[in-house]
Amino acid sequence: MYKDLVKLPIIWVDRNDKLEALCESWLEQPLLAVDTEFMRTQTYYPIPGLIQICDGLSSYLIDPLKVDDLYPLVEVFDNENCLKVLHSCSEDLDVFQQSLGCLPKNMLDTQIAGAFTNCGFSVGFGNITKHVLDVELPKTETRSDWLARPLSESQRQYAALDVEYLFLLAKGLIEKLHQNNRYDWVMAETGAVVKAQFANQDPENSYLRIKSGWKLGERQLAVMQSICRWRENAAQMENVPRNRLIKESAIFDIANACPTHQTQLRNIDGLTDRMIRTYGKDIIDIVGTVLGMPDSELPRPMHKPLSVEERRVMKSLKQAVANVSVQTGIPSEMLLKKKDYEYLIRADDKNIEFWPPSIADWRKELLGDSLVEVLAEA
Repeated sequence: MYKDLVKLPIIWVDRNDKLEALCESWLEQPLLAVDTEFMRTQTYYPIPGLIQICDGLSSYLIDPLKVDDLYPLVEVFDNENCLKVLHSCSEDLDVFQQSLGCLPKNMLDTQIAGAFTNCGFSVGFGNITKHVLDVELPKTETRSDWLARPLSESQRQYAALDVEYLFLLAKGLIEKLHQNNRYDWVMAETGAVVKAQFANQDPENSYLRIKSGWKLGERQLAVMQSICRWRENAAQMENVPRNRLIKESAIFDIANACPTHQTQLRNIDGLTDRMIRTYGKDIIDIVGTVLGMPDSELPRPMHKPLSVEERRVMKSLKQAVANVSVQTGIPSEMLLKKKDYEYLIRADDKNIEFWPPSIADWRKELLGDSLVEVLAEA
């Protein structure tokens, strides 16, 4: 199935010295295609099963179950003279953050690049490869067990194909981006994904996942914030999915009720007897601490949903963005994110100079006049 598509040699890397020698050679390469295969069904952190790299000459399959010193890859990822290319990189970044303690510098995401080259928004690797290279890659090994050893020949070829064609895809997309003067825009957007990766893993921000938090008062919100922080830290420490500790709906109900005794936790839907026995004291201690906090330390309330009038402004802003999308071929979803629409609507000072960094300079260049006009009429 894969044999006819594989054009480059496939090299299996299962020794520390072999990886170290390859990393020295990769420091001289201008471009590397990078991918990972991992398992993440019963753990908080992904368990890497394979790291794939293509330098345009060969496809290398690095076995992290055999190579116990992956540190040479850190120097490669830190090398700003080498462009690292990934596709839909968020989960791969999780693997690198956990396995290497670093994230690649000078990185380009081909899913983002596709949005700037008329491939559509959030396009999968198979579809974008078909669109740009006119090659249809089979995906039969997507749900393989990547921790099993030995890997089958089909698994190896599948893993190698991903980076071989990712390398070719990157070449084609980069050429188009330079032709359209959009390369810097894509690099800026990829950089924003890397920054968001750090923010998403910060326990202090974990309460933002619960969108109904706007319904809570300040002290109740502080309870929700504190329990979410505790859950995130505990999930990381125990390396279990966060919802196995306690589900978000239960966290909201606890914050809303502010129970002061473990027996009251039995009234919370979604809390099992096991959860109460294991974590009940921690939860009640958190509630007690928050109830004793001075008002000055309480968080600001979360934003309520937009009002009818604000939704009218949102509709006008989206229409302005849609018009620019038609003119530029860049999907509306890439031009402006939901949180930025809401920021513009809620901001007291709507002067373009005070727009948030997420509305980058290229966005101001394309959208600024249209958005300012809508906001002035609001």
